[in-house]
Amino acid sequence: MKKIKAVLFDIEDTLYDSSLQMRMARLNAIRAMNEAGLPIDPEMGYKILEEIVKEYGPDYTKHFDRLLERLGLRWNPRVIAAGVVAYRETSQVYLKPFSDTVPTLIRLRDLGYRLGVVAEGRSVKEWQKLIQLGVDHIFHSVLISEDLGAEELSAEQFYEGTRRLNAEPEESVYVSSRLNRGILYANRAGLITVQVRRGDSFAEKPKAPEARPDYTIDRLSEILKILEFMR
Repeated sequence: MKKIKAVLFDIEDTLYDSSLQMRMARLNAIRAMNEAGLPIDPEMGYKILEEIVKEYGPDYTKHFDRLLERLGLRWNPRVIAAGVVAYRETSQVYLKPFSDTVPTLIRLRDLGYRLGVVAEGRSVKEWQKLIQLGVDHIFHSVLISEDLGAEELSAEQFYEGTRRLNAEPEESVYVSSRLNRGILYANRAGLITVQVRRGDSFAEKPKAPEARPDYTIDRLSEILKILEFMR
């Protein structure tokens, strides 16, 4: 085994609890819309909103418009605005790093590892998360799928991510909570993979042999023990 030079990370449910953030933001948005005049039980509204997000994707900008359509209601700017405000305010409250995120990243830098982010999504949105988490300055490289003209991850993104850190894939470790997305493509690119079992992906099962991680951890700080073991 070659000496490990680089450690790369996913963002959601890896650096912070995005599952809790999204759940609370959507629930509070429905409650606010209900108070503004949306005639539906909040629990039912939340369920329908979750279905819409799954159908259109998290980066779609008109989830609340589609919600009113799905309920057979006329477009109501007050109701939609109430949802948007509550969603944004709640998202800010829950956009906090796990307690061990910053200490672990700093320790890894002190040990001489090159640190990177490889994640899917829109570049500005993902950079916004890193900045608000207070960790953007810690990474040597950040590569979002949109940077390469794609919406989702691919093995090519991991090749580029390791190249930017002056490391070969086999000299690099990737940490993610998502087996069938981050771990899958990192494995295809030849990285050593570590699943951190947090968030909604905790109970996720690999859909293909390539989606199985090399290691599993329950806290980000446990990556230090794994790297020590691989020395």
